[in-house]
Amino acid sequence: MKPLIGITTYFVSDEELKGRRVRGARGQDMLMANFDYARSVHEGGGIPVALPILTDTRAAADLAARVDGLLLAGGEDLAPALFSQDAQPGLGVVIERRDRYEWALLEAALIEGIPVFGICRGFQLLNVYFGGTLHQDLATYYSPEVAHNSSALGREALVHEVLLTEGTILSSCYGVRTLWVNSLHHQGVDVLAAALVPAALSREGLVEGFQHRTIGNVFGVQWHPEMMTERYAVHRNLFRYFVEKAKDRYERNS
Repeated sequence: MKPLIGITTYFVSDEELKGRRVRGARGQDMLMANFDYARSVHEGGGIPVALPILTDTRAAADLAARVDGLLLAGGEDLAPALFSQDAQPGLGVVIERRDRYEWALLEAALIEGIPVFGICRGFQLLNVYFGGTLHQDLATYYSPEVAHNSSALGREALVHEVLLTEGTILSSCYGVRTLWVNSLHHQGVDVLAAALVPAALSREGLVEGFQHRTIGNVFGVQWHPEMMTERYAVHRNLFRYFVEKAKDRYERNS
């Protein structure tokens, strides 16, 4: 049996869609996801399942009990209140409904002991959940050597290098010391949570990947490997690793 991988989604309100709706009827809120996540999980050997953002956070525990792995996907900015800050210039769209539900979902997943893989926003959520903080806008409060928010270049564009830390999950999956990655974010790690070990750094020292110090199979990356798996096969290794750990957990509990 292939493991079931839950993938978080965007909550897009009817209000946000006014004037540019391409699906559904007026008055409908929408569930949306980047298809690259599902494709990469499927190609990695898992069964992808899109998880809706519900208002009842108690439902998160039920969902976490029924999946074998949790992929925290990218998306909007996190509410600064989650890391004890006020909103600062440069902060983008915040969907507090999503913040609350994904927080509960992550908490339930950790209680269940299932593998958790965070990408971009999901990577940032993991850092904040374990006590870290974020730069609300890198361009305003950080002076990077590269333009990390490079979405205009396309999803597969190789924007900058990261240095991988030996002995980490990322180093094992990629098998190299340095790696070129895409870069589609404007926020980033400020203070890394003490519970997390840096596993990838940009040349100017920005944390781009980490894993948990003591909880196995909890890790994340700032770049978007799911967008690169079609063109750069090495990025498939992350999804194979993640799915394999979810499969191990499923088999132990069957």
